[in-house]
Amino acid sequence: MSSSQILKLARKLELTAEQERDFLDAMQAGNRSRSALVITPKAPEGYRPPLPAKDTPQEWGHSSILALPSGEAETKPGSLPDYECGYYYPLDLSSVWETAPLAHLPFRPERCLDMCAAPGGKSILAQTRVSPQEHVSNEVNPKRLGILRHNLLRCGFTNLYTQRLRPDQWAELAPGCFDLILADAPCSGQSLLAKGIPNPGCFNSSVTGGNAKRQRGILLAALRCLAPGGFLLYTTCTYAPEENERNVLYLLKRHPDLHTITVPELEHFRSSLTQEACYRLMPFHGAGAGGFTCLLRKEGGHPLPLSLPDELKAWPIHAMNC
Repeated sequence: MSSSQILKLARKLELTAEQERDFLDAMQAGNRSRSALVITPKAPEGYRPPLPAKDTPQEWGHSSILALPSGEAETKPGSLPDYECGYYYPLDLSSVWETAPLAHLPFRPERCLDMCAAPGGKSILAQTRVSPQEHVSNEVNPKRLGILRHNLLRCGFTNLYTQRLRPDQWAELAPGCFDLILADAPCSGQSLLAKGIPNPGCFNSSVTGGNAKRQRGILLAALRCLAPGGFLLYTTCTYAPEENERNVLYLLKRHPDLHTITVPELEHFRSSLTQEACYRLMPFHGAGAGGFTCLLRKEGGHPLPLSLPDELKAWPIHAMNC
C-alpha cells in the first residue's frame, strides 16, 4: 500500500483536502476498527456483557446493539465464557452502521434471504433489527457455510435456515419469493487496511473491476428473487466507487421499477458521487473501518405471491445449549 494509491482513491471519492489527510492517516495507522456487540435471544433478560468499566458499551440505535468505546479494549469480548454461550455476537461497528437502513422498512419482512451470509453478522443484525418471519442465510463456500452455521446455532435465533446455492440458482428456484434481500457482496475489502489487516492488490483496477462485475451478477440474481414492494439492502466493506455507487446506478438503469430509500440519520454520510441515496462510512468518521450501504425498493404491492419451496429450507438452525 502506497500513499499515492490512497490519495488517488481519495480524489476519486471527491474528499476535501482535510478529509484526504484524515483518510491517509487512518489507512496508514491501521487502527480504526471499532467493536460492537449484538445481544442474542440466548442472553438472560436485561443482560449486559461483564466487561471492565473502561470498556462499558453504549446502545447503538437499538437496545440489543452495543458499541464499545474507541481504542484498545482491556478485555476481548471473544475471550469470555458468555461468548461461547452465545449471549452476544461481536463484529465491527461499521457492519452495524451498514444495516441502519433496515429501521426504515414499513413492515416486518415475511421472508428474508441473506445472499452472501458468512460469517453471519448481517443475518444476525437483520434478525435483531426487523425479525423476519422466515429467514434463509446462504453461503456457497462449504468451509464458510460451516462457520456461518456455527455462529447462527450458537446465538439462538429462530425461523432460520441455511443454504449453499449460487445466486443464479436462487434466481431460478425462488423468483419473487422474498420481501427482504441482503447482499453483502464479496468485494476488494479495502477497509481491511484501516483495521491493520494486509490486503495486497486491493487498489488494483483489475481487482476492483472484477469484483464489481461479480457483484452485478449477484445483484441481478437477487432482484429476480425480490417480490414487488420488497427491499434490497446492498452493502460492502470497500471504498471503491466501481463496487458501490456505480453498481447502484447500474441496477437503476437496468430496472426502472427500483428506487433508493433515503435514510435521514445517515444523511451526514451521504455520498457526493451520486444524487441517489447512497451512504459511505469512512475510517475517519469514528464508527469503524468503513463501509457502504444503499437500500433499494422494488415498486409494487405486498404481500408475497409465492411460498418458499421446502427443499430450500432443508437445513434449519436449532439453538445450541451452553
